[in-house]
Amino acid sequence: MDSPATIPPTTRNATPTPGSVADYELVRMLGEGNHGRYFLARPPARLGLNEEYVALKVFGDRVGEQAYERGVRELRAFAAVRSEYLVRVFDAVLEDSFVYAMEYFPLGSLATPGRQLPRSSVLTALEHAARAAHALHEAGMAHGDIKPANILLAETSGGIGGRLSDLGLARFLTPGTTLTGMGRASSVEFTDPDLLAGARPSRRTEVFSLGATIHKALAGTGLFGDLPDNQPLLAIRKVLSARPQVHPGLAQGEAALVQDCLAEGEARITSAAQVADRLAQLNNSI
Repeated sequence: MDSPATIPPTTRNATPTPGSVADYELVRMLGEGNHGRYFLARPPARLGLNEEYVALKVFGDRVGEQAYERGVRELRAFAAVRSEYLVRVFDAVLEDSFVYAMEYFPLGSLATPGRQLPRSSVLTALEHAARAAHALHEAGMAHGDIKPANILLAETSGGIGGRLSDLGLARFLTPGTTLTGMGRASSVEFTDPDLLAGARPSRRTEVFSLGATIHKALAGTGLFGDLPDNQPLLAIRKVLSARPQVHPGLAQGEAALVQDCLAEGEARITSAAQVADRLAQLNNSI
């Protein structure tokens, strides 16, 4: 599911918002996807947070104790990864469904920013997301759903930075793990075709996702053109049968970085940290 983003005022109240979930007071819905919804919420006093608001992810399906315990283990593993560029997770509870609370970012995401961003801010947010992905990889985890909607925008003393979010498809990079579902076609276009064909999640597949994300954020278009968001099987078929096309409007250095993220065999960039360094170099050259 896409991370919470700024929703236009005309659509914020399109779906009725319940008054509360567990001991969280809900303010409004921030967004929704095929696995559940995000709400802006006031956190309970028991957490002792300084934040006035959190983003609450409420999964749509009912889950049992075993699924809840698995989700909590994954969140704890994520929270244990040391990176200032990962969204902080505060809490997880089991009501009728699985719920977790995380940081709220009013500026939204790279997919739907709350205001127009200069190119330098876009490059910085992308760099930060790549560094967060590298931290996950070093801890033996794959994010599994890197895309512009999951790169949230944080205001910092130095301007605008990025925070990698959403654990909806995160999984461990260990033998025996399986995919938990590919989600919407909006995720498929950022997924390495090798992964769609049955490969295991790896640093390599995540570098492809970073390349596709960089392309969409900088060019405004996807590598595979328009995909049917409500028909994921058709989207997968198109991705598997077509070659990614880099937009001719990208600057030379930007296009080269995207191509190196998508390259076959040993030509592909080998780590998310290298992607981050290349993004920083591009930003310094502006």
